[in-house]
Amino acid sequence: MLKEKIDIKVIFILILAAALILSFIFRPAKKIDLYEDEIKQLHEQNDSLLLDNDSLKLANSKLDNKIKKILIIIDSTQVKLDKTNKKIKDLENGKGKVSSYVNGLNADGVARSLSEYLDRAK
Repeated sequence: MLKEKIDIKVIFILILAAALILSFIFRPAKKIDLYEDEIKQLHEQNDSLLLDNDSLKLANSKLDNKIKKILIIIDSTQVKLDKTNKKIKDLENGKGKVSSYVNGLNADGVARSLSEYLDRAK
C-alpha cells in the first residue's frame, strides 16, 4: 500500500514536471523585431524633434534681436520724452514772467499798434 501512494505521487510529480518542461519549450518567444521597430520609430521621432528644436532656437534668436531693437527704440524715445518734459517745465515756469515790452504797453499803445498793423496789412 505504501508503494502505491509513492508511485501515485511520483507519477503525479513526473506529469507536472513534464508539463512544466513542455511549457518552457513551447512558450511563445518575444519578438525582438518588435522592439527594434519601436526603437527605430523613437529614433526617427527624436530626429524630427531635434530639427524642430533647431528651428525654434532660430526663431527665438530672431525674436531676441527684435526685442533688442525695440528696447533701443524705447530708450531713445524715453530720452526724447525727458527732454520734452524739461522743456514743458521750463515753459510752465516762464509763463508767469512778463516781457518788458508788454509791461510798457497800455490800452492806448495796444490800440495804436493794432491800427498800425492793420494799416500796413491793407
